[in-house]
Amino acid sequence: MSADASDDVQQPSGRVRTLPVRRWLALCLVLLFVCPVAVTLIIGVNVSGIADQPDDDKDTARFLRDGAANAQWQDPAWQASLAARLADVSMDAILFVDGNEIFRSSADPLADTDAPSGRGPDFATGDSRSVWKLTIDGSTPPLSAHVFNALEDGPPPGTWVFPVVGILSLATALTLLGWLLGRMLVRPLRETSAIAHEIANGNLDRSLPPSRVREIDTVRQAFDAMRDGLRSSIAQQAAVEQERRLLISAVAHDLRTPLFAIRGYLEGILTGVASTDAQRTRYLQRAQEQAATLERHVSDLFDYARLEYLEQTQERAPFDLADLLLRIVEGQQPRATALGLSLRTEVPDAGCTVVADAHLMTRVLENLLDNALRHTPSGGEIVVSCGGVQEVWFRVSDNGPGIPPADLPHLFAPLFRGDASRNRGTTSGAGGAGLGLTTAQRIMQAHGGTLRAANRTGELTGAVFTGSLPTPGATHMDTAPRTE
Repeated sequence: MSADASDDVQQPSGRVRTLPVRRWLALCLVLLFVCPVAVTLIIGVNVSGIADQPDDDKDTARFLRDGAANAQWQDPAWQASLAARLADVSMDAILFVDGNEIFRSSADPLADTDAPSGRGPDFATGDSRSVWKLTIDGSTPPLSAHVFNALEDGPPPGTWVFPVVGILSLATALTLLGWLLGRMLVRPLRETSAIAHEIANGNLDRSLPPSRVREIDTVRQAFDAMRDGLRSSIAQQAAVEQERRLLISAVAHDLRTPLFAIRGYLEGILTGVASTDAQRTRYLQRAQEQAATLERHVSDLFDYARLEYLEQTQERAPFDLADLLLRIVEGQQPRATALGLSLRTEVPDAGCTVVADAHLMTRVLENLLDNALRHTPSGGEIVVSCGGVQEVWFRVSDNGPGIPPADLPHLFAPLFRGDASRNRGTTSGAGGAGLGLTTAQRIMQAHGGTLRAANRTGELTGAVFTGSLPTPGATHMDTAPRTE
């Protein structure tokens, strides 16, 4: 859309109506040139009395025609009345009947005037007076008159008003123009410069007032958008910095704990605290458990650091999610047995084909299964299942204590740890920096899927984590599960 076409676009409700700067300049030119001329003419003509002078000529011509119609031109009384009327308006006249002069109001009305000529037979101009000729049409004998108007040497009386009014109106127009340009252009630009310096010094609460000049108002809107974006960026940067500090603190604590434990067990072996083979074996087992915990923390931290590059590092390909679940569950069976837990799968015979990054999906399922193993008490059961037609879903459920309702909205937040029922006081006895579930959810989001957490309803207790992935086409999947 052109600039001209956009001038008449309806302004949104609540916004000041604006005009482009070229229209304001046109209005200024009108104010500067047209208004002083119009004011000068209107005031000058009325104050100087020039507008009244043509009425004297009309009145004289009317009086002469009335006298001719009443055959009064040769009446001495009428002639005296004509002389008096002419004297009142500083005019003179010579009357002619059949070309012969019968009356003149002044002995020498053409004192400084040449013969009546110059503007045709009905009008002549001399050095001091203008002369016009009046002929009475249809009169017998022919009647005519030469009338000498009231102009005298120099300009007409009252013409001094024109330059005075012109200068005053021009000065007024210039003053109004300066005020208008200052209000519309100079002041907004000065305020923009001042507020820009304030924002540069960290004051992000200032905003520019609206302007009726469209270009300046557009700059104001862009300025406010820049300020809001800068404020949002600073707030986001502060939040990221705070998260980074918490992450470093939490990771340092979680890495230091297993390291101290491993060092303690090894020192116990080296210093002879563990004096028997059974004690040394137990110390080595504990050290191995802490080493596994340390490895899990490092793996979580590495995966979390890669979240920013998920879109670039994905290698999507079709694979059977059911087979992946079976392999992961099979690998975790020894750990589940050692913890006294029942671990089983429910997957359809037709499988669950998805298009995704198999390595990243492995991390998601391992994190969810590890979370279930650590928070399910001995004697509990964990079920891993999948299914779906238009959308493939998978689920990891347990019959542990469940998730406190207050923790559900924050469960996938970085560094979040719930209450003691689902953190360090759980079966595995090892906490974490709260990155596993965050990593799993962000991987699912990067695939266009979702990951949700909930508690079982009814008489059953425990937590249920459900993930879903979109499929490129409708793939029929048998929902009848095969259990292993």
